[in-house]
Amino acid sequence: MNAWKLLFAAPIFAAIAMSPQDPKPSGATIADIVTIRTISELHYTPLGGASVSVPARSVVEVRYMDDHGDNIRLELIYDNGDYSMQTVQGFHLLQSGGGSREVRLVRGASSNMRFPRLP
Repeated sequence: MNAWKLLFAAPIFAAIAMSPQDPKPSGATIADIVTIRTISELHYTPLGGASVSVPARSVVEVRYMDDHGDNIRLELIYDNGDYSMQTVQGFHLLQSGGGSREVRLVRGASSNMRFPRLP
């Protein structure tokens, strides 16, 4: 009788043994999520509270780091090679309006920051 009980449990043990273990090996970096959107303006609210508006005509890439605690960290890369990093409470991407352009939006971890590896 006990042998029959073990035969019923064998498929369960086999399924557990063949299931994928940790898909991310230790020390691996988290992949960035990248999209390209047409925007006209970026509004963000820094920790000080006053809203800031950045026209999209000068921005090439916006990087959003979501592993920075309660706040949001934004990296802005401009046409002329300038770089800006802000810790903000929130941000808005406006798509309609004059001066729209395609901007690369990247969501990732702080370990994949663009700074100091500038072009």
